[in-house]
Amino acid sequence: MNRLIILLLGVFFSNQLSFNLESKYGDGTNLDDQTQIESSYTYFENLLAINYSYNNLFFYTQLEYSDPPIYGYSRTVAKDMFNTYVAEYSGSQFMLKYGHIQTLYGYGLTLNMFQDQATDFDNRIKGLEFKYAPNELTELFYINGSGKYGIKSNAASRNNNLFFDHELDSYGAQFYTKFGDINVSYSKKKTKYEAGILNDYTINQPFMGSDTRLSKDLQSFWIDNFSNGVFETLADSDTEVKLTSLNLGYSNTLSIFDIYYEKSINRYNKILRENEFEDGYYDYLSVASSLLGIDFLYEFKDYNMLYYMPVSSNPPLGFMETTSVLMSRNQHAINFSDEIGHQLESRFYINNIAFLINISMGMKHSGIENESDFNFSTSLYNTYSKVSWGDVIGMDFLNEDLVGHKPFRNFYAEASGWVKNNKFYYKVGYASNYSYDNNSGKNYQSFTIPTQFVYGFRNNNSLTVYYEYQNLDNLSIQDSNWDDYYESKKYDNNYLSLSYHISKVGSLSYFYDHESIDEFLYDELLRVKSNKWTGLELSLELSSSIQISVFHGSQKGGLVCANGVCAVQPSFRDGTKVTLRALF
Repeated sequence: MNRLIILLLGVFFSNQLSFNLESKYGDGTNLDDQTQIESSYTYFENLLAINYSYNNLFFYTQLEYSDPPIYGYSRTVAKDMFNTYVAEYSGSQFMLKYGHIQTLYGYGLTLNMFQDQATDFDNRIKGLEFKYAPNELTELFYINGSGKYGIKSNAASRNNNLFFDHELDSYGAQFYTKFGDINVSYSKKKTKYEAGILNDYTINQPFMGSDTRLSKDLQSFWIDNFSNGVFETLADSDTEVKLTSLNLGYSNTLSIFDIYYEKSINRYNKILRENEFEDGYYDYLSVASSLLGIDFLYEFKDYNMLYYMPVSSNPPLGFMETTSVLMSRNQHAINFSDEIGHQLESRFYINNIAFLINISMGMKHSGIENESDFNFSTSLYNTYSKVSWGDVIGMDFLNEDLVGHKPFRNFYAEASGWVKNNKFYYKVGYASNYSYDNNSGKNYQSFTIPTQFVYGFRNNNSLTVYYEYQNLDNLSIQDSNWDDYYESKKYDNNYLSLSYHISKVGSLSYFYDHESIDEFLYDELLRVKSNKWTGLELSLELSSSIQISVFHGSQKGGLVCANGVCAVQPSFRDGTKVTLRALF
């Protein structure tokens, strides 16, 4: 028996087995930007990923011990620590996967499931994924499973507090032909709403208190049924939303153009109304080309699922997701149910200088106009008049119809390159960002100048300087006539990081973040405020596979976005953070 155990262990460890450990500890104070209330901010998060492969078999699992994590709930009991796993077998013609399915088909209009712990996002299912390729021209797939999807009623919360069981059944095929690649799939989805979730006004902000067509539809349904109690009766019972989806995709290279087009045709019932159906769609087009040494990319998106909460789909953003520290704090949060937009990007070289130019814009299909009707005799909202893309380019804040469509317009230009025999790298950019959302009070007009400079020394050490300046104006209408009577807050933001890297040892970094706020009414200065965050971080390379970093000081919180999913990172004051990463 002992020899058998030793033999099995030998087979197990003789193959590809790896561990990836990430441990994070933080102890400081959080300052709420809205209420200015201070609270303790402590976390202790440990994630251990285990990868094992043997011939055609692959196994992955992640163990989490957190008390508490940066986002989410504490996991200290053994049964809660195994929060994900997947087992996979890959043969010459087929692949079989079981566990927590993370996958993408096409560009994600119907299926894009993943976990992102940086924003506490997880739309995966636990189930089965099967692929079969009988020949080089055809690939068939099937996915089936269920999961639990969580969201926050308040974006600043560290925990999801609304959860929905969801089910997925999807199958399709990919064809590789001389006329282009074609994919087609059919999916059935269910999202379940537990009894009482829409009647609990302490947590139902995303459904009954937000400025979306889904929310206004539910409010109108509540008002229309206020006297007969229909809404309360339905909301106090379990209900579900069923969706059927036909997805078509096509890609090909025509002359100098790479073209991809995908369309998802959907039919679903409204929340609480299982026999009242709506038709919706997703459209996405991408055209890439290169002409005279200039690369172009054009994207068009049209997402029209006004009364639906998407779970297992995450289509393309249609705008450049920035890595800028200051720009990311007021980055546009995409609405995958209601958004239409364009993006155009160009990259080219002149005299060894790399240039990047990007412009993107978008808006909602129909802006929402709130109405006050204390007799509850009519619907709660109307829609604003249609606006043109010329209006979005102009971005006139006093155009009520335009602001009602929650438009955004981003422009970014960048130049970068190496000089002095590739010892000195520079990158200088300019960004102009306009984003209007009057309901949330986020009517941003800003310009940002991000820069980065790196100098490499002979001993392979390097000095990195990253500096950004941003001027942001947040406007707020003060009366209902939409004339020139408004107030504003003007922000001057400066962000600096200095980092000196010592080869094979680590780096020492200094961070400086300063914010100055001027408040105006009728162009009259009311008051001035300023805030400052500074910190030092020491990162050590203990080996080629083990790194540890220690930060002490303060960090400003703000919006963190990944794949269009955003969460508010809490501010961190006068504390210490420790991060350990190890691969073994």
